Amino acid sequence: MLAKPVIEHLDSKGFELRLFSRTVNPSMFVNDYDIVQGDVFNPDDLNKAVDGCDAIHISLSKLDEKKATEAILKVAMGNGIQLISLVSGCTVSEENRWFQFIDNKFQAEQMIMNSGIPYMIFRPTWFFESLEWMVRDGKAIMLGNQPNPYHWIAADDFARLVADAFLKPEAKNKTFYLYGPELFLMKELLEKYCKAFYPEIKKVSVIPIPILKLIALFTRNHELKEAAKLFGYFQKVKEPQISSEANDLPGKPKINFEKWLELKIEGS
Repeated sequence: MLAKPVIEHLDSKGFELRLFSRTVNPSMFVNDYDIVQGDVFNPDDLNKAVDGCDAIHISLSKLDEKKATEAILKVAMGNGIQLISLVSGCTVSEENRWFQFIDNKFQAEQMIMNSGIPYMIFRPTWFFESLEWMVRDGKAIMLGNQPNPYHWIAADDFARLVADAFLKPEAKNKTFYLYGPELFLMKELLEKYCKAFYPEIKKVSVIPIPILKLIALFTRNHELKEAAKLFGYFQKVKEPQISSEANDLPGKPKINFEKWLELKIEGS
């Protein structure tokens, strides 16, 4: 969802790229890239991936971000890396470290900031693309009532801003919040999404977090258990309010929800 558009935007800006992942393969892309498959916790794999590079962009999924970032930094320091960036999250902060998922991200950020290598931390909010995760088997299902609105952003907008930041020396050693131009409740946006792509779905179902936890317990479904924890967290935590002056982004998001729908329809 995030790595591919960032790769494409960095490519369009003229950067020479090497892709490192457990699963990446050439069929995912139109252009040819230098691809290294491997395990982020294997120093030999990491050294092979980082050798000859000037910068590292970290975009992790379903991994312990603290441990993975620690492993990457060890290799980065021995390979003369001049810039390192990390995709984090908008609610990552000291006050939210009570939630393990956020604590791992917070510690990953701190390690990078204290490494001595110039850095950029990107803290995006919710992505329009994640709405598709909430539609399964002909039903639109929301986990928890999710009362907090967020400035949802398009992955392509996010990717463009990340790529632009790599071109600007003044972006070094800064943390950026990446918010879209409009504020939406999750249920409101999911209803709009279904109306555009799944008109047969007339209602968004809401599963309360306590019921979700019980289902996960009785079915011994680990993935559902983790989803209950994550959505339970977002049910409690609000998106931080950040002034445009304080954020100092190297550009502004341009894609609102209606434009994103148009682009998605054109792409399909």
